[in-house]
Amino acid sequence: MGFGTIPRDQRRPFANFGWTQDISLFGNDAVSSYNALQIKVDKRFSSGLQFVSHYTWSKSLDHDRDYYAIDPHVQYGIDDFNRRHVFSFSGVYQLPFGKGKRFGGNASRLLNLLIGGYQINSTTNWSSGLPWTPTYAGSECSVDIDTGPCRPLVIGSLHTSVGHFDPVAGTVPFYTPVAALANNGDVQGPFQRPQAGTFGSQRNAFFGPSIFSSDMSLFKNFSITERVAAQFRFEAFNVFNHVTLNNPNNCVDCGGGNITQLAPNASMRQLNFGMKVTF
Repeated sequence: MGFGTIPRDQRRPFANFGWTQDISLFGNDAVSSYNALQIKVDKRFSSGLQFVSHYTWSKSLDHDRDYYAIDPHVQYGIDDFNRRHVFSFSGVYQLPFGKGKRFGGNASRLLNLLIGGYQINSTTNWSSGLPWTPTYAGSECSVDIDTGPCRPLVIGSLHTSVGHFDPVAGTVPFYTPVAALANNGDVQGPFQRPQAGTFGSQRNAFFGPSIFSSDMSLFKNFSITERVAAQFRFEAFNVFNHVTLNNPNNCVDCGGGNITQLAPNASMRQLNFGMKVTF
């Protein structure tokens, strides 16, 4: 049958029992799966340099609650927060200047106050993007929604790439949307509307932009008295001022395709100055 020719109530799973209302189920009865490869490299040098690096490849699968009570397999897919690749690097280097160090080891108290006690710290994170699911809206979705999520069929290659920032619209293009969703069987695409009573492509089949962030800091440690010490801190968060973007608008036929904001908890470069006294 064509779209809209099957009465809505007849498409509800419990219509034969006279039940035509939506059903919600809450329970701790779902399963999830997690597989990963984890690598750690930790090295400490005698010259005051140390670093630790981690790499994780992971695949986490779980259920979305939408439609779970009727058919748990419909919304089984990649976890909403699963990043396939995560690499992090942290390093600390105590500069070899000042009293007891390689350079200026016999420095006076005044000279040591000027050249000694410096420490450089760095933390870098690179991770692949978070998954997202295409959806569609308009009159088509309102007709099909009782079958569960409105996921279009992806029949072609969906090319995703971070484009150039549009200063007028304040957006960054990521994929090309469609003006109208093609009916199943049409050659245009790559998105098509699934047949009534069926579902589209897999949940979380696509991934958003990757993230890159690097923080650096410079510490200056010095003694005020034998029992009182102080530390001056200069910290630069996102030191390279790299833009970390959120996932795109996923509605393929209602103005989607663009990224409109930064990723959660992301920010542009921030500089902090601070002082700590211990006694």
